[in-house]
Amino acid sequence: MASAEQLNSFLVDVFGRINKIEERAMTGGLGSTVSITEIHIIEKIGAMEPVRMSELAKSIGVTLATLTVACDKLEAKGLVSRARSHTDRRVVNITLTPKGRAAYEHHKAFHERMIASVLDTLSPEQTAVLVQSLEKLQDFFRQEESAAGGEDNG
Repeated sequence: MASAEQLNSFLVDVFGRINKIEERAMTGGLGSTVSITEIHIIEKIGAMEPVRMSELAKSIGVTLATLTVACDKLEAKGLVSRARSHTDRRVVNITLTPKGRAAYEHHKAFHERMIASVLDTLSPEQTAVLVQSLEKLQDFFRQEESAAGGEDNG
């Protein structure tokens, strides 16, 4: 049972630390406060841009109204811009501003350093075991989301 308690303690600690570090790093680099939710919206936009607001909302599992409120805040901070499509005026596309792109790259670099710090110390066999274990954890989270009525965002 001790290993189960250790694993639980480890996961709670790691999740909290990642969130705190991401938030602190992003806030420091931008000169304004950015929430974890906003960081992850920036991450999705950067990976998909230009992206329709409706497509982005679906990909992160929120309503269009919720995303609109979040994007209003991001736009006020100078991180994103929205524009109507020239071919279909009903469509609103969202992109990162240069400041938003810098935030995205900063966040991406943090994740690359984090992953490299783990993988650099593992053998290929250990890496395979870690990946399999994390896939099981991801499956658990997906099942929990489905049971709670959430969308699959992975």
